Amino acid sequence: MGKCKLGDLRRAAGLSQQELSGKSGVKMTTLQKLESGANDLMGAKVGTVLALARALETTVEDLVSR
Repeated sequence: MGKCKLGDLRRAAGLSQQELSGKSGVKMTTLQKLESGANDLMGAKVGTVLALARALETTVEDLVSR
């Protein structure tokens, strides 16, 4: 598993992990694991991916593309 572009999109939006967690409702530990590559975004729950995409004002396709 490689790093997903979640961290890049989060930084481009000017958000910290804590801010994205609050805005999306996704736990901080989940964000950390997704950004580090410990967990694969493609294997995440649909609700998690949708919440992150909405919070980052992007599409699911852009969020999960490599």
